[in-house]
Amino acid sequence: MNNSKQWSSAYPGYIIFLVDQSGSMTGQYSNGKTRAEYTALVINRTISEIVNTNMDGDSIRDRVFISLIGYGGSGGNSVDDIRSDYLSAFGDNPIRLENLKQKVSDGAGGLVEIDVQIPIFIEQKANGLTPMGDAMKFAKDLINSWVGKKPDNPAPVIINISDGLPYSGGNVDESGKTIKEAQEIMSISTNDGHPLIFNVHIGDDGDPSFEFEENDSQLDEQAKLLFNISSNVPDSYKDAAMKHDFKVRPESRGFVSNANPEKLVQFINFGSSGGSDLVA
Repeated sequence: MNNSKQWSSAYPGYIIFLVDQSGSMTGQYSNGKTRAEYTALVINRTISEIVNTNMDGDSIRDRVFISLIGYGGSGGNSVDDIRSDYLSAFGDNPIRLENLKQKVSDGAGGLVEIDVQIPIFIEQKANGLTPMGDAMKFAKDLINSWVGKKPDNPAPVIINISDGLPYSGGNVDESGKTIKEAQEIMSISTNDGHPLIFNVHIGDDGDPSFEFEENDSQLDEQAKLLFNISSNVPDSYKDAAMKHDFKVRPESRGFVSNANPEKLVQFINFGSSGGSDLVA
């Protein structure tokens, strides 16, 4: 099979969010929010939407297991398992509820601002270095453990969100380590195919953006690394990509370089969709 098995309560999917929490994530990004703040906001909204999609009356169907892994946030080369649990545990026990303003249609062609409450599952953090290779190794260990217990479940998906190249200080080749660990993840076998890695690089205004490329001929160093550690988009995910306004070609890989806020939201929605059969 090729990453086509649907999430279900009997065979839940597995999503791992790898979140760059290095010091550079304090940079300004959108609507007065830093990269760290905006990334946390998008992830919190995404998980909330997945919870709402999987409601069955007053209960939440556990059709997916989610891990939130931060790297750099506790300082230095830290890698933290912020939270790993089934969907119902996220939905029933957020860290807290936060009041936000949201613009909605007023029914007459205009917009009106209302107060909404959003569950918080991950707090924004920006502190240390960028040990992406260590984060990939941590994710690899999680996936090996999951697949060992659930080989018939949908192949796991990693969504890696970063604003820079891997860096862990000293003479360590963090880029080489990142590529090695990612390739080992993508070689793990399940009965639904290999685990998928999708990467999004948070960009700066004015920088050229590249998305879902088939080769690295036009890419800079940052984008080439992301290209090399990204999975080819399987057929089961191509409808999801197009639904979120990405142009997908036969050999496209699941990555975006220099993503603006809109593309970041679209990419995370794509990566967490579970494939075309589960697009809401």
